[in-house]
Amino acid sequence: RDLSCISTPVGYAVAMQQSLIAFGLSTEHLVSIAPDLRAERETASAFQALGRRARERGFELRVASAFRDYDRQVRIINDKWTGARPVTDGEGRLIERTQYNHDDWLNLILRFSALPGTSRHHWGTDLDIWDASGVGADYRPLLSPCEYGPSGPFFKMTRWLDDLMVADDAEGFYKPYAEDRGGIAPEAWHISYRPAAMKYQDRVSPELLIPLWRGEADACGNVHEPLAMLEVIEPRVDHLMERFVAAPQS
Repeated sequence: RDLSCISTPVGYAVAMQQSLIAFGLSTEHLVSIAPDLRAERETASAFQALGRRARERGFELRVASAFRDYDRQVRIINDKWTGARPVTDGEGRLIERTQYNHDDWLNLILRFSALPGTSRHHWGTDLDIWDASGVGADYRPLLSPCEYGPSGPFFKMTRWLDDLMVADDAEGFYKPYAEDRGGIAPEAWHISYRPAAMKYQDRVSPELLIPLWRGEADACGNVHEPLAMLEVIEPRVDHLMERFVAAPQS
């Protein structure tokens, strides 16, 4: 979607477009970075530069996940809520729905999957990465902590990249979920291109998202699948936004 769907003054239209990007409702800012993977233009260029530096050190950075749109995130969340998609803990172990009430079940889902409209992957500025040099050609990354820990195949790459980030020398990338602050679980594989991400993180608000979650039309008149657990979210929305959506320290 692009600005042609918004018949308003240019300044307002640009602001609205940034909100559409923040919610995963626009793709005009994206370029291809790999088959079936897209990212924001500046992010893609910065990742190419980071990849060249990685190769000089013997690593082969690959992207497992990049841009993800709003509707895709709705399907993920709804499927986890209804049991059509498994919910796992930080070690990849299956969690049984019957052991938890609605509130606790939602918290477990949001530990690893963002509410639609709040995922940093909507922006095209955030990537899940892995190191192909550490595994065989047919390896499929799990994006599990064990892969990036001391005994994992991606540990050397992780340590190299973390050292660059500490020195603010990682082409503008940092890890927004490097630490456990009680919301989103730590993700050693998740990197964000700070210069572009900063434009979108303050545009996420429940006032704008709740109508989308209810299935109402967006600014371009497109209707989206409602959230299956909306009645659980609405009474707790401020708490959920503070715990799971508030911008991580950069």
